[in-house]
Amino acid sequence: MATLREIELTYRFKEVDCDITGKTANSPEVIGKLFDYLKHETKEVFIVVNLTAQHEVNCFEVVAKGTADAISTRPVELLRSAVILNLKAVILIHNHPSGLSEPSQADVRFTERVIEIGNILNIAVLDHVIIGLNQHTSMRQTHAHIFK
Repeated sequence: MATLREIELTYRFKEVDCDITGKTANSPEVIGKLFDYLKHETKEVFIVVNLTAQHEVNCFEVVAKGTADAISTRPVELLRSAVILNLKAVILIHNHPSGLSEPSQADVRFTERVIEIGNILNIAVLDHVIIGLNQHTSMRQTHAHIFK
């Protein structure tokens, strides 16, 4: 008898210090507040927030954890849960343990690639928020041209 892998997906519930589930994620400040705890991480963490067609928060996934100054993930991994859940939009989030929230050139290139793949899959990438020690940066605000 052959063995076949079966995929089983489950939700886990996480208590958060703000009331955002089911609300429209319409500003980087809201997302920055929700994921502010990342400023204390000593390694980079990459998260995707999955949104409905009305841009309401459905869920989030911790996609990857890296080192103090790098993280390795593929664009498809960031869009996987949106595809599986049939959701139409995402917001990308990751932290910079250095405390600086300015996007690197690698951050910009990676975001451009995720946007390209999202367009093919009909999944809108609304923003990429980088969490620093005392601030966060919205790439939609600082690099608006890549989101068009």
